[in-house]
Amino acid sequence: ISSSTPGPVILTVPLACFLSLGFISCQLMRFGSIGGNITLSPSSTVNFTEIIWKKGKDKVTEWSTNFNVTTYSLLEGRVHLDPKSGDLTISNLTSSDEGEYEMKSMDLTDSSKFHLTVLDPLRSPTLNCTVTNEIISVHCKMPQSYRRHRELLRYAWHCPFPQCEGSWELEAPVLNFTKEGDLSREVRCFVKNQESNRTSSIVLSTCVPSADNSRHRYALTAVPFAVIVCAGHSQIFLRSSLQPPSVRGP
Repeated sequence: ISSSTPGPVILTVPLACFLSLGFISCQLMRFGSIGGNITLSPSSTVNFTEIIWKKGKDKVTEWSTNFNVTTYSLLEGRVHLDPKSGDLTISNLTSSDEGEYEMKSMDLTDSSKFHLTVLDPLRSPTLNCTVTNEIISVHCKMPQSYRRHRELLRYAWHCPFPQCEGSWELEAPVLNFTKEGDLSREVRCFVKNQESNRTSSIVLSTCVPSADNSRHRYALTAVPFAVIVCAGHSQIFLRSSLQPPSVRGP
């Protein structure tokens, strides 16, 4: 069973800084998903008279009080510049949109720099299990079709067993359960990135062959069946013992 986890995804905006030629350059790390939208904001309260946005060395869009907004072919038709705030919104993201963006303005002392990482839409993890002797091993993995930035994925387990206690991990550890435990319980695997999260679940009883899974149930139902049979024989015995003896003729 696969689903997305309800509720908002709480995101942080990390800052990456680099030392180059004696100067420290910092970039805001931003994340988006293919097909989604992203807004890069300089977070400035000045009244702009000029704005230039670049991706790498190429111009994306520019504006000044003397000229209307001009958008260049790099992202033409998919960007919107807000001259008041300086925000740059990119719609319908593609993998080629990933990279470094910079907003320059004569109204600011420093430029605003961003590094945009574009992620594949997050898929639900795949759960499978193996049985060795009396041990059930449950594995959680992302489909191989999810290729971009797998290093950003984090995994976590949820179930009513001590094995599921723990924090988010770079890889989902294999969980081991005994076949003698409560196999009716559900085990969930969560996976998340900076944009969203997904979960899949499995019931432990589906990991065990039906003959092994039902043997305890048969043992429990055998007792009342034996009682019913014994009770039936007791009633026959009592009925025959209470019946008056037949009278034979001379």
